[in-house]
Amino acid sequence: MSKIFTLFTMMLALAACSDNDNREELIITDEAGNKTVYKVELAQTRDELTTGLMNRTSLDKDSGMIFDLSQFIDVPTAMWMKDTKIGLDMLFIDQDGMIYWIYENAAPDSVKIIVAPYPAHAVLEVNAGEVKAKGIEIGDTVEYKLFGAAETEKSAAAETAESNEASAEDEPIADPREDVTETSAKTAE
Repeated sequence: MSKIFTLFTMMLALAACSDNDNREELIITDEAGNKTVYKVELAQTRDELTTGLMNRTSLDKDSGMIFDLSQFIDVPTAMWMKDTKIGLDMLFIDQDGMIYWIYENAAPDSVKIIVAPYPAHAVLEVNAGEVKAKGIEIGDTVEYKLFGAAETEKSAAAETAESNEASAEDEPIADPREDVTETSAKTAE
């Protein structure tokens, strides 16, 4: 019995000491190519989307939470700070990963509804003041797995268009007068 207890205690201690950081890297790039890196948690399930950062008393520096709203693209995007104990900046992102609207310094515990001008594909929440301190602006782009498919499709479409243009350039352009001349010559015979 004591061996089982000792084993259980050791497993519990290992679990408490293990680094269980499920955050992932997210990169914001400005027009000049400067990058800002965050470690973010992904809110994707209904419970995660509903709870968000509620009841947390702090958020690590250069950290945040990104809300995957891709299933709700046909409804207005609305956020609030109820039961959120820390001030936040909110970045509203479209399906291509572009920041199209920013709400700065959302007040802790506020029940004010924050409604974006149009539905967002995702919302990134970071510590209040980060947007100003890091110079994040509307038009900056976000690199993260939620936007990878859109970027891949956009790149594939651009490559196809370039390929079609190259193919069209390689083909000789027929002179419409040649057909008329040949037809005229055959008619004259």
